[in-house]
Amino acid sequence: MKKIIISIFIIVICIITVYFVYFKNNNKKEEKKVPEINYSNSLIVTKNEQSIYDSNYKKIGKVNKNVTLQLEEKKKYDNKIYYKVKDSDFYLLVDKVEKTDVFNTNDRYKRYVKFNQNILGTNLVLYDENGYVFEVNKELSLPIIIKDKDKLYVEYNNRLLYVNKSDVKVIDHSNTNEKIRNNIRTFTYHAIYKDGEDCSNKVICHPYKQFDSHMGYLAKNNYLTLTMNELEMFLDKKINIPMKSVVITLDDGNLAQNAIEILDKYKLPATYFIITGKYDSYKLKSEYVDFESHTDNLHTNWKCPGGNQGGLLLCEDEDVIIKDLKTSQKKLGGSIALSYPFFDFNQRAINILKKTGFHMAFVGQYDSEGYSTFSTDRFILRRKTIFNDDSLDTFISYLK
Repeated sequence: MKKIIISIFIIVICIITVYFVYFKNNNKKEEKKVPEINYSNSLIVTKNEQSIYDSNYKKIGKVNKNVTLQLEEKKKYDNKIYYKVKDSDFYLLVDKVEKTDVFNTNDRYKRYVKFNQNILGTNLVLYDENGYVFEVNKELSLPIIIKDKDKLYVEYNNRLLYVNKSDVKVIDHSNTNEKIRNNIRTFTYHAIYKDGEDCSNKVICHPYKQFDSHMGYLAKNNYLTLTMNELEMFLDKKINIPMKSVVITLDDGNLAQNAIEILDKYKLPATYFIITGKYDSYKLKSEYVDFESHTDNLHTNWKCPGGNQGGLLLCEDEDVIIKDLKTSQKKLGGSIALSYPFFDFNQRAINILKKTGFHMAFVGQYDSEGYSTFSTDRFILRRKTIFNDDSLDTFISYLK
């Protein structure tokens, strides 16, 4: 009886062993059937912090979560798969990432002229507006693109990032011999009308074809048309800009969609100074047009003594002006720049603008043919008015 029990026990052990061996092998086969995800030439988003490695697969830093990267060829080392990150000299050991089709990066900075200075540092942290992006534990020397008070902006991994100024040395470096501007010319247009549309003040109303030819020339010849933020950075010497740079502005808001249509067509940034009490900027959305203030309801002439046309900013009660400007800013979702209605201003108006948070304001030519320099008062920035009979050849002559 004892022998029978032992035999049964051995048989049971054998069956259990065979079952587990079979189950394990079957699982291995199933595992092998799961295809390995190939990230070569893929856009991915990091879902957590990832280490980055040099070409010798030595850890040299890390990349933050929620950072989009493009991976290139994969390489196997020590039974691990590394991917080279495009536009970089480092590799990623892929862990907790997901593929994406979206990589929104603003490369506008590539139009600026680099300073002939570099940052130099080790163990650097590079940031964007959302926080840190890369931490790199090796020496980096990169051209400076934007100088801010406490930050220096550079290009790394084909994106604009900044380092804290206190973390690096600034060294002279020959990055470019391109000529740069030391002044800037601002042009102002008014209503752009098509055939059959009514425009009362023909002197500053522009045929659609005229504006189209002017903007087409700028686009074809690769002119940089500055936004208000870029103009402010230039005047503050935070960026260098190429010789082919201008500022395009429009006033009022009448028939604005015609101008926007052309600016969108040529992908040219411009600024529309809009009378917010008469025209709704929210109905005039554009990737290339920013809206700034032309007051809310103070675009009325012949009400005050002096000036070009006696505009209300010259003499209206201060409380009324402040309320109007704040209303305009609110409707615009914020505004840092204003163009004086009828180019009428005085020191009192300037002081009020400063109280309401404006950074800049525009007048007419004001003895400068529309040129402003680093020393120009930010509240008396110049603009050259374009008239309805200024031909393309005339406009081109203004660009010299």
